[in-house]
Amino acid sequence: MRSKVFIWLLFALVQSLPAFSQMIVRYSDTADQKLYSYALHTPVNISEDIDKLVAYLQQPATCKKDVVKSFSYWIMQNISYDISGFMNNVYNGNGIAGTLTSKKGVCQDYSELFEAMCDRAGIKCYTIIGYAKVLDYKPGSRFERTNHSWNMVDLDGNYYLLDITWSSGYLEYVNETWRYVIKPDISHLFLSPEMFVEKHLPADPQWQLLDHPVSMDAFQRYNSHTDMLKEKSRYFNFADSIRLYDTLDKDAQDLKTAENALRFYPIQSEYAYHYYNEAVTYSNTAIDLYNAAVTSYNKSINDNGGIPTSTGDYNKTVVSDAINNYNKAIKLLDKIRSYADTQISAPNLLQKCVTGRDASNELMRTLR
Repeated sequence: MRSKVFIWLLFALVQSLPAFSQMIVRYSDTADQKLYSYALHTPVNISEDIDKLVAYLQQPATCKKDVVKSFSYWIMQNISYDISGFMNNVYNGNGIAGTLTSKKGVCQDYSELFEAMCDRAGIKCYTIIGYAKVLDYKPGSRFERTNHSWNMVDLDGNYYLLDITWSSGYLEYVNETWRYVIKPDISHLFLSPEMFVEKHLPADPQWQLLDHPVSMDAFQRYNSHTDMLKEKSRYFNFADSIRLYDTLDKDAQDLKTAENALRFYPIQSEYAYHYYNEAVTYSNTAIDLYNAAVTSYNKSINDNGGIPTSTGDYNKTVVSDAINNYNKAIKLLDKIRSYADTQISAPNLLQKCVTGRDASNELMRTLR
């Protein structure tokens, strides 16, 4: 199983407190009951096939916002928070497919699944990484690292923020054991940017969707968004910033996000973790491609009397893609080549990527 470092904390160990249940707005009060019921009765046999699932959930929708609601409702009803994975530091390494199969995930998995569903429906969606205040947060406490992820959708030029993880349920401590309770509510869906920033502060300020972004200092000092917004910052045209972001390729987007985050709230470890996680993604992709090529290479030798012949994944395109992904990982790791702590080691991963690239280059030479 592939590995990836996840740096998001458990979204709220204290959300089972009675005070929380009194604060939220239950889904039965204001949700679209037709869409909610339709999602509730999704056939089990399509729940692991994202394409079939997306096609099914879109059927009753009359507009893009309905589609977003339908996707949200299904995730809220079916995906549980992966308590065991979080507690044991063992996370889903199989991406969207792993989340759909296990029906479990952490906030990253909730966000990425929702984004993948939107992508297939032609809806522009973003996964946002940032800082979140859980109920035991005390004003003035300092954030040392991002701890949550959520989503933003662009519906014909109108931006909406959604935290599907927090909308899906809560944890409770029973008989000295944490358990997750699926209890959908919509209090964190389509919340205004002014309200959303009370508990969520994106690492990259463009995703606040505010003309005057809230500073980290104000976010840490106040519990009320009203107090935060009183401290006016300089005007920021977030719409133009997002449009520019959309013109960049994924590599450039990732670098821009990391650099914006570092300028906004300069934590070296956060900067390093962002690059490291991106490097792991590229490295994992490279490993998959290389392994597939080697498997086809070995098969070709067996099938052709010991002479390797380009066939299956053993071809220049696949091996070249492996080399390119290793190079992308190496480029990122070069920026943090000396960073290491108890959770990550950039020098170690850099060495593995260089070794993997060398092996891929060697394999490429057999194809010439």
